Amino acid sequence: MTTPKTSMIVTVRATSEARRRNLLCVLNWYKKMADWEIVVVEQDHAPQLDNTDWNYAIKRLYVVNPGPFNKCWGFNVGARAAQSEVLFFCDADLLLDHGGLKSAASLCTLRALAVKPFDRLIDLNAADTEAVLSGAASDFDRSDASALRGERERLCFCGGAFFMRRNLYHAMGGFDERYLGWGAEDDAMTLRMQRLTADVAVMENRAAIHLWHERNDASTFGNPHYPENLGMLKRLATLTDEGLRFQCDLQRQIMGHPGKYERAVAENPV
Repeated sequence: MTTPKTSMIVTVRATSEARRRNLLCVLNWYKKMADWEIVVVEQDHAPQLDNTDWNYAIKRLYVVNPGPFNKCWGFNVGARAAQSEVLFFCDADLLLDHGGLKSAASLCTLRALAVKPFDRLIDLNAADTEAVLSGAASDFDRSDASALRGERERLCFCGGAFFMRRNLYHAMGGFDERYLGWGAEDDAMTLRMQRLTADVAVMENRAAIHLWHERNDASTFGNPHYPENLGMLKRLATLTDEGLRFQCDLQRQIMGHPGKYERAVAENPV
């Protein structure tokens, strides 16, 4: 069995039918990438995804987490299971054109330690998303997405989707698993990466397409853990180089353990 050139890692909690449909669309989109491995990490109190119709090549992991969604932990779990030296971390509702993905993956393989494969985000509304999910609109495999509605501000480097070589990911200690729920975790990863290397690249004039799904206040700024997330980000910005290295070393020892929440479940059964 040959080692895949790129490992795509997605972590999800399928809390609604819309999110499940978005995930299936994303998996069908990215499985067209030759020589890619796809790793899906579902985290919840019990499995919610029916993957009987998934492509056999997709590696699905279920890990117990009855508490707040922890994207950083899910990505770390996926990275431990992935086989490639080039890791592609991607949200479960984001589409990028295949040509741009190939260019970005090649750039990360041959030169840059990390690559952002887009420089702007296109938010689809509910109707446009339904057209994509139903197959009525299929002409999204292009770098010029200017005709689509709902363009919004750029995400930080580690927001939405990005490529990273495993050696840089390891040097950073992976993602910081203390960030719970929505908010600040992508900024923290970006800040630590910028402190450790300048060998990164951004693909210009490339758009990522964001599929619509419902959101409530608790899933954004109403996240009860957001104030602490923001506080950790502010403290991170004040670390000395020595302090940052210590934090990365510490995270490297604990990142991505699949049984992270199992003891809590055993002590407090749902």
